Amino acid sequence: MKTTPWIIIIILLVALFLQRECTPKVVCPECPQTTSDTIRDTITKPTVHYVPKPIYTDTGSTKWRSYPVDTFQILSDYFSKHLYRDTLQNDSNALIVLTDTVSQNRIVYRYPQITLYPQTIRQTTWVDVPQPLKNTLYLGMSIGRNPTKFGLAPSAMFKSKKDHVYSFSYDVISRDMYVGIYWKISFKK
Repeated sequence: MKTTPWIIIIILLVALFLQRECTPKVVCPECPQTTSDTIRDTITKPTVHYVPKPIYTDTGSTKWRSYPVDTFQILSDYFSKHLYRDTLQNDSNALIVLTDTVSQNRIVYRYPQITLYPQTIRQTTWVDVPQPLKNTLYLGMSIGRNPTKFGLAPSAMFKSKKDHVYSFSYDVISRDMYVGIYWKISFKK
C-alpha cells in the first residue's frame, strides 16, 4: 500500500507528459526578418567650366580703312550657317549638350542632346532566419539543506521543442525523488 500513491503519481506524470508532447500542433514557420540598406550615389563629379575672355575687336570706329570693303564676304558670312555646340552639364548624373545652328543672326535649328545616367544603387538585404527548435537535455546537480538534514541530488532537465521543461532529481543522501514541469511564460502582446 505504500507504493500505490507513488505509482499513481508516476502514471499521472507520464499521462501529463504525453498530453503535452504528443498533441499534433501545426507550427507555421515564422517569416524571416529582412533588413534592407539602400545607398544612392548622388555626388556629382566636379566639372571644369571654361569662361571665354573677351578680345577687343574694332567693329567700326571712325578710323579710315585703307583697304576696300568686301560686300560679298559680308553677305556670304551673313547667309551662311554656323554651328555652335555648348556643353551645359557633364557629370555623373547627366550629359547635356546643346547644338545651335545660326544663320542671318537668328537661331535656325536647336538640338538638345540629353543623356541621363542612372544613379548607382547598391541594395543589400540581410535575411535573419530563425533557428529551428530542437530538444535539449541538461544535466546538473542540486544541493540543499533544511533544519534536519542535508540534500545532494543529481538532476536531469529536458527541454522540448515547445519550450516545456521537465526535470528529474534524485537525492542520494535522503533517497527522495523530485519531478518538475516548467512552462515558458511570455508577456508579449
